[in-house]
Amino acid sequence: MPRFKIPYGPHEQQFGHLYVPDGVADGTAAGAAHGPIPIVMQIHGGFWSGQYGLNLGTAFAVELARHGVAVWNIEYRRLGAGGGWPEMSADVKTAYDEIPGLVAAKSSAEFDLNQVCLLGHSAGGHLAVWLAGEKGTFARPERVIAQAAALDLASAGERGRRISFIEDLFGVPFDADPDLYRSASPQHRLPIGVPVVCVTGAQDLQVPAKVSSRYAKAAEAAGDPVALRVIEGEGHDAFLSPSTESWQVSRELVLAEDPLALITSD
Repeated sequence: MPRFKIPYGPHEQQFGHLYVPDGVADGTAAGAAHGPIPIVMQIHGGFWSGQYGLNLGTAFAVELARHGVAVWNIEYRRLGAGGGWPEMSADVKTAYDEIPGLVAAKSSAEFDLNQVCLLGHSAGGHLAVWLAGEKGTFARPERVIAQAAALDLASAGERGRRISFIEDLFGVPFDADPDLYRSASPQHRLPIGVPVVCVTGAQDLQVPAKVSSRYAKAAEAAGDPVALRVIEGEGHDAFLSPSTESWQVSRELVLAEDPLALITSD
């Protein structure tokens, strides 16, 4: 599977790996149709920490590319690896906005910019849904697949509870800058007007399924297109293993013509 490393900024953490399906330019790739192909921007998780990198998403990126879509698996500045919230939020926006430019220039096939999917796991799921709510990007994403995503970064602070890794992300406690927390918290930015599918494991101990459930209920109440799929018997890291239902469901949702309908029909 061809892989291209593309810097999108001067910092060593500002780069991504682009995967383009073999044979896609002539329509011979599995799942590929003639003409422009969809592109997925993948954002890895790991508590926003520099201890974790984009290699977490490599296997799934390759899997998706084998099914006929291009995948832009990005790295970004993280805690202990170049910055906190200001840097990482700027990086995911920059990486996204380079899809029709630097990224497309490396692709052997034309991208369909009407079919841009954001995919993120855990902290990366937070960043994906946050990014979907941003204005002024080159295009709104066509869908977001949020895997075990951290979708509420402010409600605990509103209740007076302190969570150390969230405080590390923002550099200040909630009481010092509640607007900052709310502006970065997907649940506090509704509606965003982009379809979001939340996929989570019933046995997730790191980001419990109730986080996705609460987001889905709030998004629906706000009028956003949203769906929720809870995978029984699987936990937080199941999304990283090809043998799991979480992996298979995520792949189906990325590739489906209408992922919301796919969840509804289950």
